[in-house]
Amino acid sequence: MKTWHLLLTVAIVALTVAVAAGVFNMTGDTGGYIVTPATPPGASAVAKDAPAESYWDLPLWVQIASAVDSLLIMGWLVSFFPPVAGRIENVLDNRNRYRIFSYVQKNPGCTPAEITTRQNMKNGTVKYHVQMLEAEGMIVLKRMGKFTRLFRSASGSSDLERVAATYVRNETSRSLLQAIMDHPGITNSNLAEQFQLDKSSVHWHIDRFLKDRMVRFEQDGKYKRYFVSDEAKGVLARSMVSC
Repeated sequence: MKTWHLLLTVAIVALTVAVAAGVFNMTGDTGGYIVTPATPPGASAVAKDAPAESYWDLPLWVQIASAVDSLLIMGWLVSFFPPVAGRIENVLDNRNRYRIFSYVQKNPGCTPAEITTRQNMKNGTVKYHVQMLEAEGMIVLKRMGKFTRLFRSASGSSDLERVAATYVRNETSRSLLQAIMDHPGITNSNLAEQFQLDKSSVHWHIDRFLKDRMVRFEQDGKYKRYFVSDEAKGVLARSMVSC
C-alpha cells in the first residue's frame, strides 16, 4: 500500500472512532444518576422507545466531522479504482492506441486503412484500438460514402465541421471548394476547364458537396451556378486555414 493510502486509511479510522465516541458519550452519559424502573414490582410494563434524535440535532462538531469522514472514505475508494480517477490517461497508456489517437487529432477524417498504412500497423491492431477509443468516447466514426472516417470527439464539433475537415484533406475536393469560395457563381464547365478535369468528375464532386450542404446552386438558364452555402462558409474557411 502506498504511504498516502496508509495515511488516508489511518485518518479515516481515527475520525470515525472520534465521531462514534462523541455520539456515544453524548447519548450514553447518565450524569452520575442511577435509573430505576418507574413501574412497581410485579406490574407489567410496556417499554417505550426513546425519542429518535436526528442528524441535525447532533452537535455541530459531530456533523462536520462525519461529513469530512464521508469525503475521506469516498477519496479512499476512488484511490483504489484508477479507471475511475484517470480513465482517459489509462486508455492512452497503450503506445499504439496513443499513436492512433494522435493521428486522428492531427488528421480529422482519416480512415482506419490510412492509419494502418501511415503508422505501419496491422489492420487488426488498428481496428481493435479504434473500437476501444470509440467506446471511451474519445473518437467518433462517421460513415461517408464507402468510407468510415474517424474524428476526435469534441463538444461543439458539428457534422458539418467534420465533413468540411474531410473534404479539405482531399486535394481535388479542396481545390474545387476553394474555387467556388473565390468565384461565387462559377459553373461546372468553368471548374472543369480551370482544373482540366472531365465534367463528369466535377459533377460527381459537386453532387457530394450539395448532399453535404457545403454548396448551393442557382439556376441561370441552362447553367447551374454554384456558391458556398451560408452555413458552411465559416466552417470551410477555418478548415482551409488549418489544413
